Amino acid sequence: MKRHFLIYILLLSVSLPLFAGGKSTILPSNLAGSMMPYDFSYTDSKPIWPDSLTPVYVARVARHGARYISSPKKLEKLQEAISKATAAGTLTKDGQRFNALLKSVEDTTGSKWGRLSEVGCQEEVSLAKDLYTLLPDMLKKARVNAISTYVPRVVMTMYQFCHELTALSSDINITASEGKQYSYLLRCFTADSLYSSYRDKGNWSKVSEKLMDSIVSPEPARRILGNISGFDDHKYKKLTLEMYDVLQSLTAFGMPAPTDEFMSEADYHACWEVDNLEHYLRNTDTPLSSLAGKAISPLLARIIADADASLGARLIDQTIRHADMNQAEAPDRYDANFYFGHAETLMPLLSLMRVEGCYDDSADFSTLSSRWKDYEIVPLGANIDIIFLQSPTGRVYAALRHNGRFVAPMASTMIVPWADYKAYLTTLMMKVMGDI
Repeated sequence: MKRHFLIYILLLSVSLPLFAGGKSTILPSNLAGSMMPYDFSYTDSKPIWPDSLTPVYVARVARHGARYISSPKKLEKLQEAISKATAAGTLTKDGQRFNALLKSVEDTTGSKWGRLSEVGCQEEVSLAKDLYTLLPDMLKKARVNAISTYVPRVVMTMYQFCHELTALSSDINITASEGKQYSYLLRCFTADSLYSSYRDKGNWSKVSEKLMDSIVSPEPARRILGNISGFDDHKYKKLTLEMYDVLQSLTAFGMPAPTDEFMSEADYHACWEVDNLEHYLRNTDTPLSSLAGKAISPLLARIIADADASLGARLIDQTIRHADMNQAEAPDRYDANFYFGHAETLMPLLSLMRVEGCYDDSADFSTLSSRWKDYEIVPLGANIDIIFLQSPTGRVYAALRHNGRFVAPMASTMIVPWADYKAYLTTLMMKVMGDI
C-alpha cells in the first residue's frame, strides 16, 4: 500500500513544473481536507485480535473514491470575477495564469464532472485488497451484500471495490444494488427535510462567516484580479475561498498538486480551517444542533439489524450442521454488508457513533481545527469497518477500524462484546432522538 501512495506522489512531483515552473513549493496534501486522496501509509493490515477469535462478519460504510470536480458551477464565480477584471483591465499576470489553470481543469475534466476519477478507481482497488488481506479466510468464500446511493461516482465506487474482491477470489458471491430507495439511509442530508434545511440555512453559517472574516486573507484573490471597483475585502475573501475550492481538488483527478504560486501555505491553511469548520457544523452533532445524528440514525439502526440478522442466520446454520440435519435448509446469510455513500454520510455517522477524533462537543469553534480534522475523518475513499469476531464458545465481539486504523469502539477498549457495543450504540441513538 505504501508503494502505491509513494509512486502517486512522485508522479505528481514530476508533472508539477507544467504549472509552477519548478519554482514553487507544493502545499501540504492534508490541507486539501475532504478532497485529499486516501493515504494508505497509515493502514493497519494485521489483526489486533487473538487467534482464539475468528472473524465472522464485517459491516463497512464507505465514501466514494477520488473524483473530478463536482460540476462546472464550482468554477463559475471565479470565471465571472476574471471576466470582470479583464473588462476592467485589472487582471494581473497571476490572474492570467490562474485563468489558464481553470481552463486546464475544464479540459482535463471534459464531460466527467463529478465522476470517479482514475485516482479514485485505483483507490478502490487498493482498499479492496486491504480488506481482503485483513480478512482472507472470511472473505474467500463470503456472501456479500452491497448497496449504494444513485450518484454515479458512488455506484462506480461500489462496483470497482466489489469487482476487485471478485478478482481476489472467484468464490466470493456479491449482490450489489443502487438507487434512490436507499436515500433515507445513505443520503439523509437530502432525504431528511428538516436536516437538509438546516444544512442550507442553519445558524452555523454565522459561525463560519465569522471565522472567514477573521482569518482568511483577501490578498490571494486580489493578486489575480487586481483592484476591481465595487469589490471589498469581504468579496475578495469569498473569492479566495473559491480559489481554495479548486486548488484543493486537483490531485483527486490527477492534476499537479497545488503550490504556493497562487496562495501561501498560511493562506491555504486559513481556507482549510474555514472549510473544516463548515463540514463540522453542517454534518455532525454539535452544540448548535443534533439534527445530523437524528438524520443518520436509520443507517446505524440498519447496520445493527443487518449484523444481527447475519449473526443469527450463522448461528442457525451452525446448529443445523452440528446436528447433522442434511435435509434442513439454513436461512440465507451474509458474511459482509457494504454501504456506499458520501462524506456527508460518514461524518454524521462517525459523530453519532462517537468514533475517536470524529466528534467534538466544545463550543469553542475557534480552536476546532486542533481537535476535528476532516482530512483524517473523511478523505476520499474514507471508510469505517465493524469487524465481528466469534470465540470458541460462540460469544461475539466487535473491533472497529476507521480509514485502515484500529480505534477503540468504546471506553478505550479495542475489542468489546458485541452485546455491549450494540447497547452503547443504541443508547447513543436514543439520546440523539430525545428518547432518554
